Amino acid sequence: MKLKLSKPIIENILSVVTNFTEKKDDSQITSHIYIEANENIIIKATDNEFGVIYIDNSSEVIQTGKTTINGKKFYEIIKALNDDIIEFEEENNIATISQNKSMYKLPTFDATSFPEFPDIKNFKKIDINSIEFIDGLKKTYLAIDNNNPKYELNGALIDVKENLNIVSTDTKRLAIYSIKNQTTDKASIIIPKKAISEIKKLFIDNFDLFINDTHLIIKSDNITFFTQLINGSFPNYERIIPTEYKHIVKINKSSFLKAIKQINIISFEVKLTFNQNKLHLESISDETFEAQTDIEIESEVTDFKFAVNSKFILDFLSVIDDEIIDMCLNEENIPFTLKSKNFQTIIMPLTI
Repeated sequence: MKLKLSKPIIENILSVVTNFTEKKDDSQITSHIYIEANENIIIKATDNEFGVIYIDNSSEVIQTGKTTINGKKFYEIIKALNDDIIEFEEENNIATISQNKSMYKLPTFDATSFPEFPDIKNFKKIDINSIEFIDGLKKTYLAIDNNNPKYELNGALIDVKENLNIVSTDTKRLAIYSIKNQTTDKASIIIPKKAISEIKKLFIDNFDLFINDTHLIIKSDNITFFTQLINGSFPNYERIIPTEYKHIVKINKSSFLKAIKQINIISFEVKLTFNQNKLHLESISDETFEAQTDIEIESEVTDFKFAVNSKFILDFLSVIDDEIIDMCLNEENIPFTLKSKNFQTIIMPLTI
């Protein structure tokens, strides 16, 4: 195999694919990336749980072939070289990377030993709005739990029914993003949080989504991504969503955000008191220090109060675009809901 690589392009590709390699044990073939050269250059990486295929159609293939090379070392070498053409050659299980007077040699593994990727032919395509799907993953991502013993909570549910709902929870809040369903198919899968983190980086729009019982594949023109799914039963989130509310309060996002940040200087536990057209915020967790402030709201609610971990409100405000949000209330001691268009977060209040 012999290639002429564009330094900026190959560096960008390696910055992506090395996230999918095994980094703790260089003896594993999953610490390597797979390179195959035909009409284009195909680069693969996987840690067996998830993986990526990247197609480079701008570099020059002088001699076809396939091999593997340690992803981390290859990336470090490419970053150290100048913005000029890089020559890559593999022969007798040795890869040579050279540019002008610089030259590196790295051992390679047998490319036929590289793990097989899922075959997309065995998958069912789910028709979705790509932009909305990525937006939904971004908005629900912060509510996904970390290292919960209930493994199914360490990911986001993709629930395809009348709507396609993207759902996540850390047991203290429930985030739901609804997309109008574009297919008659029904499906229910759980995508790991780690995989969602990579999906958000890799894709913006114009991709296809495929699923089977164990994997999800996302495919665009130059990138194909796969991940194993979480095997488990997500909680019945629909029974938690209130069907009606006693009060719906409209709040200016910027004013609310500023007020919460002011209270957070003293405490992340905040008491909210609603009086007609006014919301009073005050700190509650520290007896020595005190913070309080008021903002104007559109509401007829009087003497309604509860406390909350302000992080949950800040997470919601950080991912929405609307300047006016709805805070939906029933009773003081039961969960309340924050809404913005097709995204909502149901939050458990604190016990005062």
